[in-house]
Amino acid sequence: MLNWFLGLSLHARIAIMVAPILGIGGYGMMDLWVNHDKPKAPEQATLQALQLQGECLLATNQCKLHHEKIDVSLMRADSGKPGIARINIAPSIHVRGIQMSLVHGGQEQQIIVEPIPGTETWFAEFPETLLTPSPSALRIALAQFGRVSFAEFPAQF
Repeated sequence: MLNWFLGLSLHARIAIMVAPILGIGGYGMMDLWVNHDKPKAPEQATLQALQLQGECLLATNQCKLHHEKIDVSLMRADSGKPGIARINIAPSIHVRGIQMSLVHGGQEQQIIVEPIPGTETWFAEFPETLLTPSPSALRIALAQFGRVSFAEFPAQF
């Protein structure tokens, strides 16, 4: 058999060696081309409930939330603007985004939360008029890659 193979022309020998590689590569490329538009299964985010540590007294900066891998501190801060309340949110690990809302009975008022550039701290500023009457609860959700941490708890401003 070796004599037969060596008796072939150079082009035929190269074709015999390269053909299997091209066949396998072509099969793989065809599979990618045919299946490129198939929808992928959506990844499910893990939900984890944050637990309130003690009471949430924002006036004295005593509001801490905890879960196994994350600690979150909420602190009331001075906004420097009259009639505007500010809450600083300091998670212990990097988060992609934070959503927060004040709950008055059955009504929920969304609050915009933005990061402070160059730090891991976030802040929320909103009109102080949202604090009268006092909200019945504060809702917060922190998004990470593949995980969402959330809590709803009574807060005293």
